[in-house]
Amino acid sequence: MMIATTINVISELLWQFFLPLLILLGLFINAKMINNFTSLSKPDSSPWTFSKIKGALSISLASKVGTGAIIGVLAAMAQSSQNGSNGTGVGIVFWVLVGLFFLVPITYSEVLFTQICKQSPRDFIATYLNKKMATIYALGLVALYSFGFVGFQLTGVQTVIRYVSETYLDYSFTSIHALLFIVLPVVLCAAMVIITKSHQLFINTLSSLVFIIILSYLVFFLFFVYQTSDFITVYCQQIWSQVTNFTSVAIGLPVGLIIAFQRIIQISETSLGTSALSSSDRENSPRREALIQTISTLISIAIAVLITTYVFAYGQTFIDSVSLSGSSFERVQGYIFTVYSVTGYVGLIIVLLFFIVSGFTTILGSFHYVNTSLKLSENGRITAYLVLISLSGALSVTHFDIIFEASNLLMFIVGFINLCAMARFINNKLHYVKPDNTELSNNKFNNHKTINNA
Repeated sequence: MMIATTINVISELLWQFFLPLLILLGLFINAKMINNFTSLSKPDSSPWTFSKIKGALSISLASKVGTGAIIGVLAAMAQSSQNGSNGTGVGIVFWVLVGLFFLVPITYSEVLFTQICKQSPRDFIATYLNKKMATIYALGLVALYSFGFVGFQLTGVQTVIRYVSETYLDYSFTSIHALLFIVLPVVLCAAMVIITKSHQLFINTLSSLVFIIILSYLVFFLFFVYQTSDFITVYCQQIWSQVTNFTSVAIGLPVGLIIAFQRIIQISETSLGTSALSSSDRENSPRREALIQTISTLISIAIAVLITTYVFAYGQTFIDSVSLSGSSFERVQGYIFTVYSVTGYVGLIIVLLFFIVSGFTTILGSFHYVNTSLKLSENGRITAYLVLISLSGALSVTHFDIIFEASNLLMFIVGFINLCAMARFINNKLHYVKPDNTELSNNKFNNHKTINNA
């Protein structure tokens, strides 16, 4: 489609030309943060309290771990397989590990800085860049979540329902039926929750379920690895052969890093400012909030990348119908079929619940970022959210490529603006000392809290 192609060209140009700058910015920010660590914040000697970390960790994990991450990794494998990786795409694991050294520390820095300044990411950017850039950041973040990432989740929910329907009910959904009987009900349910102002209750409930589902998902994977232990060596060999393959190295070095950076940002949300928003209640010291979000980042990446690539690589190696060459729906279907082939109904049920619960949690959780980023009336924020998720739902049925490419472009814009503000902050050695308008900064913080509580 022309729109997707245009967005893809713009996104690829930005990523290819400015990826070195993003890497340098990240290294600069983290080096400065480490050098000024003791003066930036004070250590916290009080004992850790689970009740104080549960809120920030649950919101963060609920938004990061789930269907969208799996779909994103499968899409990255498909992209990688088209760039000299012999068709299996598991070489992306190596590039993700490389990307971790640059991007994961950014999560710690961005949370630490906003905690020190007691500002939301939007207000932080307005202070250390300007208000126009802060507005662009906020609009980009809202579009990324309520349009881009929600589209990933809706695609996953569709895949689960269509898989069960085709496999056990012998019924195949047409595009129109998928829109009317899968996407529309999900969007209407989300709209009812938001309009009745029950979203926080639902998110808290679903977040608790997500913890249980994540633990179950990890148990499923351990059982899967146990059942396929002979494949571990083959899996590692596949990764190594793709990394050392001449074509893969020659073409994949820039492309592999770009794909890896995009997926790390999509999965872990590092550099986007959402980890800081997940810690907006500020129940812990700046250092602890930063550490909590960094742990969440590592957990989400491990779950998404290692589990997804291992399971799909096994299916691709031993099951004829599992392939990266199909559509997003077919790739996820292949992933689910591989799970069932190895672990039976128990593993299948766990994975399907993981898809559904985490998907719906992320759809509702995206309103949290609309609520805390857009300075509109309550009705305005609700309207913006409903318009974006409705558009995303419609495109997720037949034009997922638009959602995928738009997400890559928005991730670059949002991440780049946030990194520039962080670099400006740390370069000026402002530490936790505010500019002359301390009272104004505090007012911004109070306004942010009011919006967040609305």
